[in-house]
Amino acid sequence: MTSSQLMKGVGTQSLLNRILESPEQVSALQHLPPPTLARLIHHVGLEDAGELVALATTQQLARIFDEDLWRSERPGQEERFDPERFGLWLEVMLEMGADRAAARLAEMDEDFVTFALSGQMLVLDLDVLTMSRLRSNEGQEDEALVDKALESSLSHELDRFLLISRRPESWDALLSVLVALDEAHHELLTRLLERCCHHASEYIEDNGGLYAVLTTAEQLETDVAQAREERREREGFVAPTDAAAFLGLARSGQVGNDPVTRGYTQAQREAAQTPPPGMEGAQPEQTSPAVPLVHLLQEAEVLTSQTPAALLGAGDGSGTHALPTTLREALTTLQGEAPEAFSRCMQELGYLSNVLVSGCGHAGRPLRALEAAQVAIATCNLGLEESPEADEDRSHPGGLLAREGLVPSFGRGWRVLHEDVVMRSARAFEAALARRVPAERREAARTRAELARDIAAGKPWASRKRWMHLAPFLSKAAFAAMRELVDECPAFNGAFIATREQVAEVQRRVEELLLP
Repeated sequence: MTSSQLMKGVGTQSLLNRILESPEQVSALQHLPPPTLARLIHHVGLEDAGELVALATTQQLARIFDEDLWRSERPGQEERFDPERFGLWLEVMLEMGADRAAARLAEMDEDFVTFALSGQMLVLDLDVLTMSRLRSNEGQEDEALVDKALESSLSHELDRFLLISRRPESWDALLSVLVALDEAHHELLTRLLERCCHHASEYIEDNGGLYAVLTTAEQLETDVAQAREERREREGFVAPTDAAAFLGLARSGQVGNDPVTRGYTQAQREAAQTPPPGMEGAQPEQTSPAVPLVHLLQEAEVLTSQTPAALLGAGDGSGTHALPTTLREALTTLQGEAPEAFSRCMQELGYLSNVLVSGCGHAGRPLRALEAAQVAIATCNLGLEESPEADEDRSHPGGLLAREGLVPSFGRGWRVLHEDVVMRSARAFEAALARRVPAERREAARTRAELARDIAAGKPWASRKRWMHLAPFLSKAAFAAMRELVDECPAFNGAFIATREQVAEVQRRVEELLLP
């Protein structure tokens, strides 16, 4: 263990002690917003967060599951449920006792619990299985499938059901929780097992690969995923596929009145008018008791106190790293003269930040929340500078924002970044390689060809993982610049691009680095 790891471990344990040893902090924990509690659990590590999980309410856990149990391979790709992660959650929940863990599951949405359990086990009806084995041809095929599954999996009989493990690593935890459910919530468990059995029977009958089986299984996942997306949309999140669609429209300058923004705005309006089930009147009471705990989490750097407004800065920068002066001045004007328009713009900054977190990659990874806020501000500033109206009305910089909001400005800025920075740099990159990469260097030649195809498709960053083969044919400075600029979310000298001056400087620098 390195010294930095040791220091982190000590800090984490100290934080846990400060929370768990104080009755006030323990009480406040149950009033934390689920995203905040999720960050705390992530900071501690799920495997070490058993005491925190035990203190969390069912409502908090359900919302944390919405965030933690769904994964996408890259930003903008559809999120899929992670059954292995749910198995780990079962093990951690078991630390509070099987009866309490079972009680938490019993209080959650039945569709979700059915879907989650189906990923952990195959459920067969013993009576149906016995009858099928008595049949001649069909029984032989079914029996062979079941026997094969039993030979390679753990299994357990519970009432009239045979449970076959699909994830041995979490089998003991699953079985303990199911037994506890059987004791305290027998009717619920029976319904859950019957639904799981229905899917498993079709899986075995059709050998797991035919359309009817996939349709049934995927329909349950679709229902659960749709319910989750609706909940998260009310809380301000943007689905990865929607975020990717929005950014695609922005590259072609078609955002502002786009369907993604309209849907998000409508969802936020409905959420403000109608609290989610079980939340009526709860929010004001939940915020105040948790304030000291939030301060403690900020002190421990679990949370950041920075907001998009604070990120706008004081406006005293200059040159390549100048602060977004145009946007800052426009928002300052709105704050004093049109507070409602200012509030709308701040909400749109949050929306754009969420879009970037959910749908945009940077340097081969998802954007972090703070980075996404910085990118949203920088891009909106660039879009404002690109607007002819901004040039004509510099004496009243908030006028344009008051009329159209921030989303159209973001769209203009995102289009400029894509066309004048990313694509222009990519074409210069590929042209330089065409002059320098010999055909006999096969890996490099193939990678250059991939880059050319990616450029034609409008996504020159798609094959960046293979660019290592191209590094020997450029100077270190040139290759480093291309890694920054030819990206879904470009940067220049470690900073996100916010001004027309920076765009022009990027273009000059690319020409200098890639000259023949």
